[in-house]
Amino acid sequence: MCGNETAGAMSQPSKVDLRRHAKAAFLSLFVLIACSGWLGAQTQADTERTLSRLAWSTHSTGARRFISVHGRRAAIFGYSQGYSDDGLEVWAYPLQILSSFRVTFRQQGATTGIDSRTLLRRVIYSPEAVTRIYAGPDFMVREKLFVPLDEPGVIIRYEVQGARPVDIEIRFIPVLDLMWPASIGGQEVVWNSAASAYLLSELTHRFTASVGSPDIVAHDETPNSGQRVVSPGVAFTIRAGGDHNTARVIIAGSGPGQEASVLARKLLEEGDSLEKGAVDHYSNLLDRALQIETPDADTNRALAWSEIALDQAWVCNPDLGCGLVAGYGPSRRARRPQYDWFFAGDGMVAIRALLASGQYGRARQELEFILKYQDQKSGMIWHELSQSAGQLDWGKYPYMFVHVDVTFDFLNTVGNYFSATGDLDFVKAHWPSIQAAYEYCRALADPKDGLPRIPSEKQGPREQDALSDELALSASWVGTSQAFADLAAATGHSAAAQEASATSQQARRAIAQRYWDERQHFWITGYSRSGSPLIDRGIGPTRVLGPLFSPAQNDSLLDEFASSDFQADWGTRGRAASARTYDPNSYASGSVWATGTSGMAATFWAEHRPATALPIWSALVPWTSLDSVGHMHEALAGDYYHEELESVPEQTWSSAAFLTATVGGLLGIQVEGVSNRLIFAPHLPPNWNAITLQNLQVGDSEISVHMVQSANEIRLQMQNEGAPVEVVFDPEIPFGAKLRSAQLGKRSITATLEPHPQDTHAKVEFHLPHGSAFLTIGYTGGVAIIPEPPQLMIGEPSKAIKIRGINLKDRVYTVDFDYLPSAISSFELRTPWTIKDAQGVTFEAISPALYRFTVSAPSHEKEPGVYQHGKAIVTFARDGFD
Repeated sequence: MCGNETAGAMSQPSKVDLRRHAKAAFLSLFVLIACSGWLGAQTQADTERTLSRLAWSTHSTGARRFISVHGRRAAIFGYSQGYSDDGLEVWAYPLQILSSFRVTFRQQGATTGIDSRTLLRRVIYSPEAVTRIYAGPDFMVREKLFVPLDEPGVIIRYEVQGARPVDIEIRFIPVLDLMWPASIGGQEVVWNSAASAYLLSELTHRFTASVGSPDIVAHDETPNSGQRVVSPGVAFTIRAGGDHNTARVIIAGSGPGQEASVLARKLLEEGDSLEKGAVDHYSNLLDRALQIETPDADTNRALAWSEIALDQAWVCNPDLGCGLVAGYGPSRRARRPQYDWFFAGDGMVAIRALLASGQYGRARQELEFILKYQDQKSGMIWHELSQSAGQLDWGKYPYMFVHVDVTFDFLNTVGNYFSATGDLDFVKAHWPSIQAAYEYCRALADPKDGLPRIPSEKQGPREQDALSDELALSASWVGTSQAFADLAAATGHSAAAQEASATSQQARRAIAQRYWDERQHFWITGYSRSGSPLIDRGIGPTRVLGPLFSPAQNDSLLDEFASSDFQADWGTRGRAASARTYDPNSYASGSVWATGTSGMAATFWAEHRPATALPIWSALVPWTSLDSVGHMHEALAGDYYHEELESVPEQTWSSAAFLTATVGGLLGIQVEGVSNRLIFAPHLPPNWNAITLQNLQVGDSEISVHMVQSANEIRLQMQNEGAPVEVVFDPEIPFGAKLRSAQLGKRSITATLEPHPQDTHAKVEFHLPHGSAFLTIGYTGGVAIIPEPPQLMIGEPSKAIKIRGINLKDRVYTVDFDYLPSAISSFELRTPWTIKDAQGVTFEAISPALYRFTVSAPSHEKEPGVYQHGKAIVTFARDGFD
């Protein structure tokens, strides 16, 4: 796009360029088409440039830098410099082929090798590969790790630049064993000169693997010795440099009807075309999925990589089929690469992101994968499947059908899928399974209050405590029964629809009565088996805010959730820091989860508290560069900025939840595929002047959107490539602004001012035909707050201001916040109104209509390092206010 060309892995579009592009977009339709290209599909060259821009280089190569390269049937991952004797590990599902993959460099003529970890200077992450760059005394080595999309193998390429050839010693530990908890025995490793590889096998001859290279110049023998006289594992040496500067390592597993040695030859012969196929795949992915371009380059990259992370979670297991795994992390010697399993619940979190990004086909595939293993007797949806489940009696292990909440989530997810896609064929085809799942959920409801109870041998959403019922499960039941009612009505099951709708209403009425504690003004998480209430001051299921509690109860909870008790600079703590059971380094008792943070941001946007929502959501953007570049950790610590000890470096639902919160919360997009209706209610940050969306799927229609906002106007350009769509455009405008006009094309159109306690919207409804439409909304006055973003650094505690709420009454604008007296706390206000007075803060004009406010710190801190509550009261002059 114009002003957005890049050169090199780390080049980024400047914010000035993006603003220039946004401004130019409205000069004329011709300029819009010719310069930005947003009205039509991107060319292949555009998409490849986009893919090139996503290559992410880092000079941070320490032990905390996880790398992972993914295919559908294989993967290679580990920490860039490893821990202890751990190195990279290679999997060809469901087998681990090897572990502790290490590299040593030896200059020709030298006797001492150089551990590659001491030379690693840079890592480049691309969607299809990872490249590690080593700087030696007088040579450079580029090591490219690549996994083909649909082959159970790995290709590692070494390119050497230097005056002399370099010998590269490859050492690894052969494994050839199934993913935990399955296992096989009798593994053998032999050197095969004809294949120039080590061949791994086991006594049943079901599985084989090959690790070798056509460029080997020396290798270990594999004698049957009773003494270990060399380092663990086996090794071979390849040579590159001089006239032959490239060498390759081929690692192959056995596929269905295909020996590992045969696949190894294929990988060797077709490596270039396989790599091109992977590049094309990710180019096509970004060309098909929802594209979001904002004025912030970091946000753009984080969102694109979230879609990539979703795609990289799609795994094909030869025994189980294809589905989404929950994430990737090191096996830690247990042959379980963290969440590289199938989890139905995690899959459903991912489905919501797939729907948000318009990837309806993949969402349906995941639903069908989940249905494939539904309990045919009870209708229950399964919890988790190891990738070795097809090699043992998985039903005897306590993992398959343990969580009752997954079945409730499944029905909600099917309801979301149908609402977004209008795919009635799917609902009809799977109606017996959908009905069986509903009957399972309904059987758990207590007839006294209509809320579900958890059987003693099962678990609810909360694994840490044995509870008889939970707020999260009961809230889910409200949505589950209504989703089933909608599905039943759509398929002509009117009696079932009426019953389920009545059930939902009964549960809705019972929620607040059972799960609200008047004394603490906080919700009750659940009840123990003995009937005792559990109030742990956790964030719980934020989706229940709004419809299930009273306005006063909602406000009480939101005010607390917005405080520094819950908010860290890097996200939302799962439990209040003031809670008796708070543990900032505990997996579930105070750490910061990306899913919880995303849900919290979306909730504040839904409740029209954008000043609080935006900093919470923005805190997630740096997560994509914290460890495995482009991906998000599962959880961070609650007190200092770093990863929580048990956290998985690539957690699928973290990326998924961030993407969902962006589309549904920040952008306020809701697609109603059944009625071909689009709701677009964006809460754009005041310092973003424009946003562009492409590939927005509404039914069979594909829509492009370009929106520009200024101090007194919003302009919206939409291009519809399909059938007509009904549009509800309901953007946030400056708080307290008054509508001036609204025009669709050359005619005036009705716009409705929607004032809320903490924001203001302007709503327009119109018919979008096939083709383009141009809408302008004019307004006057108003005020917008821009919190100062935190400067995150590993090992530092929270220091940034926390906006708890804002209010505008008459000419008085109030900001409630928590701040750290020892830190400089500030925010900006953008307003055309004249400021008469300010209390609790000092202010200065930065530019016309833009002011910076700095909190007036007390003369002494009550408690060093502890947040305090503050309030800014800004009074505007009467002149020009009305």
